[in-house]
Amino acid sequence: MLREIDFAGLAKRETNGRRRIRLLALAHFKDGMDRAAIARVLRVSRGSVNKWVANFLQNGMSGLDSKSPPGRQSKLMTKQLKELAAYIEQFSQSETGGRLQASHVQQFLSDKFAVTYQISNVYRLMHELGFSWITSRSKHPKQSQSAQDEFKKIFQIELIQRIPGHIALKRVDIWFQDEARFGQQNTTTRIWATKGSRPRVVKQQQFEYAYLFGAVCPATGETEALIAPWVNKEIMQQHLELISKRTEPERHAVVIMDGAGWHTGDNAKDIVNLSIIKLPPYSSELNPIEQVWSWLRQHCLANRYFNGYSDIVNACSDAWNHFVADIQQVKTLCSRSWIKVVN
Repeated sequence: MLREIDFAGLAKRETNGRRRIRLLALAHFKDGMDRAAIARVLRVSRGSVNKWVANFLQNGMSGLDSKSPPGRQSKLMTKQLKELAAYIEQFSQSETGGRLQASHVQQFLSDKFAVTYQISNVYRLMHELGFSWITSRSKHPKQSQSAQDEFKKIFQIELIQRIPGHIALKRVDIWFQDEARFGQQNTTTRIWATKGSRPRVVKQQQFEYAYLFGAVCPATGETEALIAPWVNKEIMQQHLELISKRTEPERHAVVIMDGAGWHTGDNAKDIVNLSIIKLPPYSSELNPIEQVWSWLRQHCLANRYFNGYSDIVNACSDAWNHFVADIQQVKTLCSRSWIKVVN
């Protein structure tokens, strides 16, 4: 096998410096040069030349690959790492408030396993276990996960009960609807800044607001919105009428919304091509519009100053138009597997 390989040619094309010098050593060895001379020409030790030749003769070309150093052995056994992961899962949040900190994990490692980790290594260890520093999402204390799961299971039955009998499921458009308040009591977000600094952003103390009513159809990417100075049934009905007008002839819109006081069934009683389905109580996370509000704040509306109501309306209009301009983004952010219906 040694005679069949053009080591010199391979060395010319090799981009890895360490592998190239090993190929050159084998090229000289193939040409009959003794190992001491090869070491002098390449300015390496004779022991290295001996090892490269032996590795090639034993393992072929793979014997020339560099092997990663084993690194320092972990202080924790596999079972101990599983116990640590379970501890982090259990105590990452507490019903009494607060959060798990690296110093708590450091103390747990010391008390439970009698090993000492620096804080920086605690962070490294948590990342290796699959944990990351993630912004949490809020939930209502009365939220019922079982009620949400049941709603997803019976959604198609609920859908069939809401639409007229002559409407086929393939002609039904499912919309999500909600409204959010934006104004001078604005949110602040993380921004890129120099390490070690504490950047300051604007946060007003005034109380001027506008309400953005928004609706999306994840299947088509269609959207509808209006902005008002307050919320009530009349404005809600206007919003539903906009969704109705956006719905194509021969199709029917089903609007999923929460149980707010102005979200009543009679809002749609005079709209023939639209029906309403209510979400379970305290289940805002089932409505992807909540993620739309977060997107608008994070990308467009946070960290800024508003002169008054008109300024808020203009900013909300620009933010909404910026979001809905990318139809694929609307579909991706708002699609949910449980709303897909089967004929």
